[in-house]
Amino acid sequence: MKPKLLAFIIFLTMLLHSCDIYAPKRAYTLVVPDHDYFYNYVTGQIVPFFQENGIAVKVLTAASVVEANRMVARGEADLCFVNNHSIPVPEEIGVEAGRLRTLLPITTRLFFAFTRSPQAGTIAARKLFEGKKIGLEVLGGEAEFNLERMLNISKITGSKLVGYDDAPDVIVFWGTFYGKRASQFIAEGWHPVSFDQTWVDFIALNNPALRPFKLPAIPGDEQSIEINTLATDVLLSTHSSIGENAIYELCDLIFGNKLALLHKDLMYQGIRESFDQQYLLYPLHEGTASYLRRDQPSFFERYADTIALVLSIIAVLYGGIQAVRNKIAKRKKDQVDSYLLDFLDIRQNRELANEDKIKNLDLLFKKALEQMTNEKLEKADFHILSRLIQQEVTILKFRQ
Repeated sequence: MKPKLLAFIIFLTMLLHSCDIYAPKRAYTLVVPDHDYFYNYVTGQIVPFFQENGIAVKVLTAASVVEANRMVARGEADLCFVNNHSIPVPEEIGVEAGRLRTLLPITTRLFFAFTRSPQAGTIAARKLFEGKKIGLEVLGGEAEFNLERMLNISKITGSKLVGYDDAPDVIVFWGTFYGKRASQFIAEGWHPVSFDQTWVDFIALNNPALRPFKLPAIPGDEQSIEINTLATDVLLSTHSSIGENAIYELCDLIFGNKLALLHKDLMYQGIRESFDQQYLLYPLHEGTASYLRRDQPSFFERYADTIALVLSIIAVLYGGIQAVRNKIAKRKKDQVDSYLLDFLDIRQNRELANEDKIKNLDLLFKKALEQMTNEKLEKADFHILSRLIQQEVTILKFRQ
């Protein structure tokens, strides 16, 4: 096989394999915060789910949610998690956040607060937080940024954010319905808090990515209480450069197997096609948008009749133009044939003297040149006729 042909075949094979349509991406790197309980909990369920369905996933760790999202924005990883209401995260990342896209909301997450003393009914956020030490799982991360923003817009002052081990008065975290972490805090003597509706509505108004939520009490547990709180969506995010078809297939896999995930945890109720795209932290990836539009008629399906009419008109016009061009070409061909016959008549006429033949040939040349100048004769045909005339004139002059 010739080297050039072999190189072309190798190049074509590489091109096809790199094509998102022919070979969509089926191996991803997922980056999660190293010390974040919730994101690692979700990772422990999502990664096996992907692997069972033929998607290879390599897990990387980062110091925080901000750093995890920054790694995806820089192309150092493919997937990450973020709370949909976490406006400080893209603010911390800066312009690089413009490369991030939402794959889909993957879970629902609730805001929980616990105190050492039982609370009857709902409690005002000011009474709960003002002047208190508020315990967070990770300092300097997503939860701290979000809580500071909530306290600031609520005009709640004097609070100090500390770690869980720093004797907090209140501990807060974003978790799942009836999760293990809440059960562990209850076992350690902490008591859940139900927020007053005024504060919940106020926070939701200031960040539409949050919504009021009531978590019912467990009917068979006398100590369980109804919790009035806030809910958010956890976004599975990716880089804008990931292929549209690859993301389409991931969406099809996740939405199509939602029940399998729901059997693992109720929080996967957050996987739904009817989510509000208007308030997404990152723009929706085109692959997800294509999946959500899959039942809608395509552009060609919607305008099939119009397109058919336009194509028919174009075909008729093209046929007409071709007919005119063919007619013009035929006229030009007939004209050159006429000149060639005249040339043969002059050449073969034995009654004409050589001098008269030269004059007639010169007149024929001028006539052909005029026709060619007026675009009534093809240049190629003119050159052929011109060479024949010149050769014949040369011969006649030599004979003289």
